Amino acid sequence: MESTYAKIIKEICKESDIELSSFSSDWVFLLKKGKKNKYILSHQFDLNTAAVQGICKDKCAAADILKHHDIACVEHVFFTTPTSGYLPKNGNTKQLLELLNKHTKLVCKPNEGTSGKNVFVVSNGGELEAAMAAVFESADSMAASPYYEIEKEYRIIVLDGIVKLVFSKEIPYLTGDGRSTLAQLMLNNSPQSLPAGADAIDLGQVLDDGEIWKYGWKHNLAHGAVAHVVSDEALISSLSDLAIAASNALNIRFASIDIIRTKDDFRVLEINSGVMMEHFASSSAENYAKAKEIYKEAIGLMFA
Repeated sequence: MESTYAKIIKEICKESDIELSSFSSDWVFLLKKGKKNKYILSHQFDLNTAAVQGICKDKCAAADILKHHDIACVEHVFFTTPTSGYLPKNGNTKQLLELLNKHTKLVCKPNEGTSGKNVFVVSNGGELEAAMAAVFESADSMAASPYYEIEKEYRIIVLDGIVKLVFSKEIPYLTGDGRSTLAQLMLNNSPQSLPAGADAIDLGQVLDDGEIWKYGWKHNLAHGAVAHVVSDEALISSLSDLAIAASNALNIRFASIDIIRTKDDFRVLEINSGVMMEHFASSSAENYAKAKEIYKEAIGLMFA
């Protein structure tokens, strides 16, 4: 089935008189206009340099760059698999345990992973070892970060230093009434897929009146989070300032920047050089039109 993203790219090219060729099931697009050839690889547009794309893909490298520029961000510490040939003489365990003792909880994930795959929250040595084993089974490197209680997560789309879109990523939740069990609340509301570790959830528990129960802790749209366009001008201004500072620090032209809000501040979580709006565009006709407008401007700049 054709993705919403591929459909948008094809529509833009048809409307803009751009000759389009698709390869590898829409993984690669060749766009031709006049004598110019431009490419889109997955969601990487022919605007950012290879170095910038590489830094963004490497969560630890991107965090180091942001920290160097005094930009508030989530710290990512780099660890490599024992089979990589680059393992430090002291190994990984000592430093990881020091981080865990310092922060109480850690988030461990593939350093170059996407879509919230193989992401673990750990709070003791046993969980840490299990997370390491799972990550290193499919990745050559791991990023470890302090765990933050995230009140909100936002995605900001930036194109040539201008914010084009700001939306929050809301985890679906249930609200208790003081009478119904968790199972009953699930049956009475739109069903959502349960988070990982669902076998440990007590479906017979009764939530207090007004108590919130979230479907997991990951804010990834691919894991069921829902996009809501932000309209609060003051909030947009604060998020935009941080997002533009981050994009300027990396000299990135087209990016989606994920920012978290904690009880204390805003922090950049990740900078993505691949601008994905598949779930956002699929959620409504209005969002589809907005995503198409942004992609159309990016393609126009590729030929400018």
